[in-house]
Amino acid sequence: MTKVSFNGDGKEFFGIWIVNTLLSIVTLGIYSPWAKVQNTKYLYNNLSIDDHYFDYHAQPIQILKGRLIAILAVIIFALLSTVNETIYFIGLVVLFFVAPWLINKSISFNMRMTSYRNVRFNFKGDYWKTFLWVFIAPILSLFTLYLALPHVLRRRDEYMTQNYSYGNALFTCSMSSKVYYKAAFYAFGAIVGISLLIGIGVMITAGIGLEVLNAMVLLLGYILIIAASASTYGSVIRNHYFQSTKIDGVASFNSSVEIGEFFQLISTNILMIIFSLGLAVPFVQIRSINFLSVNTLVSIEPKIDDIIDDVSKDSSALLDEVADAFDIEI
Repeated sequence: MTKVSFNGDGKEFFGIWIVNTLLSIVTLGIYSPWAKVQNTKYLYNNLSIDDHYFDYHAQPIQILKGRLIAILAVIIFALLSTVNETIYFIGLVVLFFVAPWLINKSISFNMRMTSYRNVRFNFKGDYWKTFLWVFIAPILSLFTLYLALPHVLRRRDEYMTQNYSYGNALFTCSMSSKVYYKAAFYAFGAIVGISLLIGIGVMITAGIGLEVLNAMVLLLGYILIIAASASTYGSVIRNHYFQSTKIDGVASFNSSVEIGEFFQLISTNILMIIFSLGLAVPFVQIRSINFLSVNTLVSIEPKIDDIIDDVSKDSSALLDEVADAFDIEI
């Protein structure tokens, strides 16, 4: 198996990111599509498998056009809702039923804009299945006190993955609910353990009248809870997900993320963003992609040379671009 390679540099990406951010602010967001394309293209062009690099093909005008139409739709809805409150509630109901379509279209757009070895990816989700596994099933799991949620998340991830394709080849994915319950148990244990430590720390600092230290303990505690739960659940699920996913005859995958290292990455990322007032975001992106790349293995198989790119370069539909304006990412 070959490790995924990432050659991005934090300082170099920061220069691109900060210029794009400032131009987006100065132009009141009009430049943001160009910023998104440049930032994404830099990251993709520095990501490779077996010496073949990824690429991002979206055009800024495509994204700008979609965003303008989406903004216009939101403005019209907001104006109508001020006239009649009933319209507002009707709009929320409509949005609930439109959301699965938005998710499918947005993911499809981003996949079709991504290529590897000059072959594009794609996503062909089914409206009703997206509605079921992304919205209805998680809501219904409430009636089981969320005991069914790990199983629902497993089914959702399988459904999504089985609808991804690389050229004319479909991804296959078969995972175990047992692993999802294991990951949830680890995450819950981490949350409970750290919460107890926070409680003890708060009682100690409150007892000696150190309010500032009390606030610091709470802030650090929240960061630790986020990092611990995300690293325990994320590492177990990610490793299982990659090991259970493949493209028959084309590629198989593996992941070796360790909880301790992932915890360290997430916690330091959060601290970097907080204490830099957001300026460390590009450095966080670079170090995160580099960490995940090092811990991802791909076995390229001979049939990859037979893959046909069945996505036309001009196949991006206007509705897909509009849906992408809502920045839905899964």
